[in-house]
Amino acid sequence: MKFFRARLLGVIVSAILTLSPVSAKSGSEPETARERASSLIHEGLNQLILEQNKKAEELFLQAKSIDPYSEQAYNFLGLLYLQEGLLEKAEDMLKRAIAIEPMYPEALRNLGKLYLRQDRFREAAIQLRRTLSMDRGQPYTWYLLGMAQYFSGQVEDAIISYETAFAMEPGLPVEAHYNLGVAYHETSRYLDAVKQYEEVVKLDGQHVNALNNLGLVYSILGEKDRAVELYNQVLKIDEKNVKARINLGNVYLSTKDLVEAEKIYRSAISLDSSDISPRLNLGVVYYEKGDFAKAREEWEKLLAENPDNSRVLSVMGSAFLEKKQYDLAIDVFRQMVKLHPENGSIANTLGYLLAEQDKDLDHARELIEKAIELDKTNRATYLDSLAWVHYRKGDLKKARSLIDKSLGILRLSHDFVSSEVHLHRGKIYEKIKDYDEAKESYNLAIKANSDPDSVKIASESLELLSEKK
Repeated sequence: MKFFRARLLGVIVSAILTLSPVSAKSGSEPETARERASSLIHEGLNQLILEQNKKAEELFLQAKSIDPYSEQAYNFLGLLYLQEGLLEKAEDMLKRAIAIEPMYPEALRNLGKLYLRQDRFREAAIQLRRTLSMDRGQPYTWYLLGMAQYFSGQVEDAIISYETAFAMEPGLPVEAHYNLGVAYHETSRYLDAVKQYEEVVKLDGQHVNALNNLGLVYSILGEKDRAVELYNQVLKIDEKNVKARINLGNVYLSTKDLVEAEKIYRSAISLDSSDISPRLNLGVVYYEKGDFAKAREEWEKLLAENPDNSRVLSVMGSAFLEKKQYDLAIDVFRQMVKLHPENGSIANTLGYLLAEQDKDLDHARELIEKAIELDKTNRATYLDSLAWVHYRKGDLKKARSLIDKSLGILRLSHDFVSSEVHLHRGKIYEKIKDYDEAKESYNLAIKANSDPDSVKIASESLELLSEKK
């Protein structure tokens, strides 16, 4: 929590103003234990403001000793221990304060801060919501709740909490703008993200994370030159910023400026050879240059260090597929299936590859059937793969049923039907000698024009069918 200390003083000052006042007593009337404890807490808070933490602790402990039911003494001890990083002691004190007074908003909020510090985000959100249930007009608490929600994976809820905080207090710290920008970025609200990141840069021109992220958004939006400017701005501030170098290399790679991409990736590797991103992408540069052997060499170096690196395997598998090196692609995807047994897309890819190569068809069927169970959203695509397995096995009745089911789901959901699906249907119907249906499917494959190889095969098949007639 970057601005925790600054906010702490605000909380302390507020607490001084809200503590119950000590009644004036005549010399003959002794103070009650509650009043003596309250007086010590006042003095302890003054010491906290002066950063005399040891003295403040002594005073809070005295107050607690005089009045064991002083929720304020426990709360401020918890706050003090939180400031000093003594998190277990802080949690104990804050929980004691809440046990005495379950509806004590300051203690609940402080416990929420503590859980944020410990990455106990769901617990933090519970305490912060309890605080807001008593008083919704607390912008800083809304902001803290947004952080807890974001790190719990509830990004949309986090955005609502951040926006609520800013609606109450536009002058929240710079990190609040940055965190809201990140949440917008992750939910593809790119223009909103730009607005927040630019506000961060306006408030803090040296904020390299905001500059980097702003470059990423502009790159997504197609403004590559602006992205390059921003990454270079980061490098002027911090010439050893590896993230900016990688991002800059990615822009050059996307624009096919392979010379500059190679140069910047190499500079990133020289600064941090443990980061796999520039090394992986250097292989992609070689691949784009047409030097597949050198690309593969780079990737295999990474696999030698970590044979189960999914990022490297995924890139290699795609490269092998594109180069039509199917046996190598199958080996890679076999390994990926072992690493990610619950990933339907990977299982389907391996199953379909095996079917295409007419290999291990029973295993291919098992893989694709599992993919359908794991990922029902994409079942239409997987049914096409399964139809192709049964076509290879010679079970044409089953193949026809599956391909028509696949096509029916795609049409019902108004999804685009690829050339490959139409081609498969054409091949199946040609095999069962329903030439009219086969011709229609081949024509649709050509019309879809989504895959050059499928279009070429469909055109040739259509021509051969026409000769039969």
